[in-house]
Amino acid sequence: MPILDAMTSRVSHVVVVGSGGAALMTALVAASSGLRVHVLERTQLLGGTTAISGGGMWIPAHPLMDKDCMSDAMDYLRRLTLGRVDEQLLASFVDTGPEMVQFLLDCTRLELFRVERPDYHPSWQGAREGRSIEPLPFETSALGEHLRQLRYSTTRGPVTSKESRTGVDVLEVEARLQRGVRTQGAALVAGLVEACLDHKVHFALGVRITELTLSNGRCTGVASDDGRQFGATKAVVIASGGFEWNAALVQAHLPAAEIFPTTPPGNEGDGLLMGIRAGAAVDNMSEAWWTAAVQIPGQEYDGMVFTRNIVRELALPGSILVNAEARRFVNEASSYNDLGKAMLNFDVASWSYPNLAPWLIVDERFRRRYPISGSPITENPPPWMASSDTISGLAEAIGLEGAQLAATVDNFNRMASVGRDDDFGRGGDVHGLYYGDPAAQTLNPCLGALLMPPFHAIRIVAGSNGTKGGLVTDRDGRVMSGAEQSIAGLYACGNVAASIMGPGYPGHGGSLGPILTAAYRCGRAIASSAED
Repeated sequence: MPILDAMTSRVSHVVVVGSGGAALMTALVAASSGLRVHVLERTQLLGGTTAISGGGMWIPAHPLMDKDCMSDAMDYLRRLTLGRVDEQLLASFVDTGPEMVQFLLDCTRLELFRVERPDYHPSWQGAREGRSIEPLPFETSALGEHLRQLRYSTTRGPVTSKESRTGVDVLEVEARLQRGVRTQGAALVAGLVEACLDHKVHFALGVRITELTLSNGRCTGVASDDGRQFGATKAVVIASGGFEWNAALVQAHLPAAEIFPTTPPGNEGDGLLMGIRAGAAVDNMSEAWWTAAVQIPGQEYDGMVFTRNIVRELALPGSILVNAEARRFVNEASSYNDLGKAMLNFDVASWSYPNLAPWLIVDERFRRRYPISGSPITENPPPWMASSDTISGLAEAIGLEGAQLAATVDNFNRMASVGRDDDFGRGGDVHGLYYGDPAAQTLNPCLGALLMPPFHAIRIVAGSNGTKGGLVTDRDGRVMSGAEQSIAGLYACGNVAASIMGPGYPGHGGSLGPILTAAYRCGRAIASSAED
């Protein structure tokens, strides 16, 4: 893999800071236009948050979609963003998204499939099914030894999101592991890196960029924390991720609650702080890509406590989520972003976040049927699960009021027996049913009574799949210092830029789809700019 000489400064047309999906997309677009591009990555692995993600891309009217309407997508996004996002930015995403997908198909070896999954708010005007796409399993043999320099998820395995629901032959999984096949976000990164290498993009690992170089109001390069200088004659692109691992920034901007990042350590807001020092405006700083999450004792990632999303277990029949008052508080089959928002609701009466660290309650039938955060169904309950033969005993073990937990379970069981959740509507729309289990032989694939002892409880935490606040950009990624003033030569995309999704999450891939589209526009604008 081409790298920069560790002791020599280089000048290129474009310097890209970061190596996640947005960084790689911008680099590829610029390099495919004939520009010399250097990508500088702080860690020792390429791929950033994208590499451990599901790799889904939410793109209205994408090339694999039979039918969609741009005006419907705009109606949906207007409601999702609560009027807090410039319509020009939303329209640019909707207009350009399909073109970005076609570029991905034309300029990489990636093959994509349409995910038959509804938008996260399927009852809203303009909602559709099938706006999400994802990579098919990607053969990495062409990368050779470079494959070891790519980040990937050790928990997702070499399966697609569809296969994770429908199952895949264990021998096929083993064969993919032997061949180094990548799927989901890891496949997307592998395909983009391979294409970047084909277009002579240079990569440097272990280079932490901490300063922008400015000359007469124009960004002309960057400097690393060890003093190395990297010049750019056309553009510097900040694509270094969010700030979810920076405790000071989190305390200053996110809710006053304990929130655990599910992303790789290293997203400490370096790019955000550089942009602010250069005079950039910021927006959406109190928002993140929220999720319910779980931490398994002893599991680490890059030397830090590993926090992983938990989604389908919350919607399958035979589970409920209860708060500190032993009460349900949300439709457990909601999207992970909506679940996270519900967990962060502040109660003024108790002056607390009662939903912040809820418990997932299941019975033994559920535990034997569904793996919970990877826990094998054929083994005894792991020590991080609290267990008891009675609901009252389980309540005592986890510090909840026994009578209230029993009442909550009894009420849920009654609703499950008729297949209708009158309290929160679980399993009442196509989004919830997507996560359910039609084979469970219950009246509602998302509802099942908790009856078989022993009963089990798993602590859930509020998680963040990355922050959504960041540098304000125009529709082509130029970093703005005011309403109509950009910082010459400086661009930003990815989670370091203020998300055009505002407080919302449209559907599967609702973070990555808009981010990659913005990165595509960014690279295209740089390639067509007049500056030398």
